[in-house]
Amino acid sequence: MELLIFDVRASVAHYRRPDTTSTHSTYPFIPRTALRGLLASIMGLETWPDDGWTGLELLHPVQTRVQQLSLLGKGFLESDKSFNRPTTVELVINPAYRVYYSGALIQDLTQRIRRHQATYHTYLGSAFALAVPEFVDLVDGEPFGDIHEPFLIKGVVPDHVIASLEVSGGKRLFKRAGGMLYQAQPGRRFRGTINFIYEAKNRSFTIVMKETSQERPVHFLKEPGCDSAVALW
Repeated sequence: MELLIFDVRASVAHYRRPDTTSTHSTYPFIPRTALRGLLASIMGLETWPDDGWTGLELLHPVQTRVQQLSLLGKGFLESDKSFNRPTTVELVINPAYRVYYSGALIQDLTQRIRRHQATYHTYLGSAFALAVPEFVDLVDGEPFGDIHEPFLIKGVVPDHVIASLEVSGGKRLFKRAGGMLYQAQPGRRFRGTINFIYEAKNRSFTIVMKETSQERPVHFLKEPGCDSAVALW
């Protein structure tokens, strides 16, 4: 299975959580829906096909900062014609990700990323967080993962496929990102949520996998010459 690998970095990012109102809180890293929106922007698609697989590795520890911004816009219903509303916004500082993709559009996507081409501008969650994907490699990924044996993994992993965690070779700091949107639908609607486990300093860790559901399937692939697998979801 071919596996496209590229990096994306920015000075700031903001992935708005839908369950906040007066304060704009952020997810700690790019959600599945925003990641696929980034790929769709590169290719000039309205939505990204569901048959592809994406994975994510955090190249920089998650750091956030709260900033008050003035949001400018047009009025709504009975309000004034325009508004200037100070709003507290949580920002991710210096986000850096390694993105993995496998799917039908891999060749076209690879060529565009190699050439720094995109139909629409690419950003991390919000339009002010501009970012340019940088090509890393195109490899033949090896399917990996026996549900009966522990194996080494890196990056963010959906928690519903983890039966247990095993730590060796020093301490690990695990974090959980919950309630991340799973699938974008027409009309700015979303379906389902997914939760992730990740190591705070992007160190590899060992898991025992359990059977995955058909509703939110997960694949595991290994890069040639790499001891750690990556989860694609």
